[in-house]
Amino acid sequence: MKKMSVARLVLGVSILIPFTVVFAQGQRGGSKAGAFRQEQRQERQSFMEQQKQERRGLRENLQGKTPEEKQAAMKELSQNAYQEKKDFRQKQHQENTDFLKQKLANNKKITDAEKGDLIDFFEKQYGENVSFREQRHQDAAAFFEKIANDPNLTKEQKKAQLHSFRVQEKQKTKSHWQEQKQERKAEQEKIQTEVKSREQSASSTTAK
Repeated sequence: MKKMSVARLVLGVSILIPFTVVFAQGQRGGSKAGAFRQEQRQERQSFMEQQKQERRGLRENLQGKTPEEKQAAMKELSQNAYQEKKDFRQKQHQENTDFLKQKLANNKKITDAEKGDLIDFFEKQYGENVSFREQRHQDAAAFFEKIANDPNLTKEQKKAQLHSFRVQEKQKTKSHWQEQKQERKAEQEKIQTEVKSREQSASSTTAK
């Protein structure tokens, strides 16, 4: 009995990377998945380079400005960059969803109910990632503003607190991603078990 192959399409900018689980059949399907991943990867690289250039351009334009003007400009850039990332992630998420539905439509081993469950699962995890990023963005914006406007902190103290904050946020992201990874593994194993059970049942019926 051939094992069902699983192709994972990776999507992401910056902190979190949502995913699509696609049950691909045959070399042709795997090749299409690889081409799709490569295309999205190139889009992400172009997008990140564009934002990098925008940050570089702003820093050059801020030369000679007052600390207050610099802080206001950086705050505006951060908010605009976050919204651009949000829109870009949504665009690639829709592309992932369309690709997933196409692959599932061509799969004969999975029932319509299981296909619906996979799509619902995919949307659920994406929604969790959107909420997680939104909360992180709000927490970071509030923390950075608090630190920047605290007159009792020296420059070195601010750096130390910012470093500590980033370490904590990195750990939160790691825990969130590990939790989603375990959920994906459980969902994958559930579908594979159901498929295997049907195949064994069909084989037993045929033998009789």
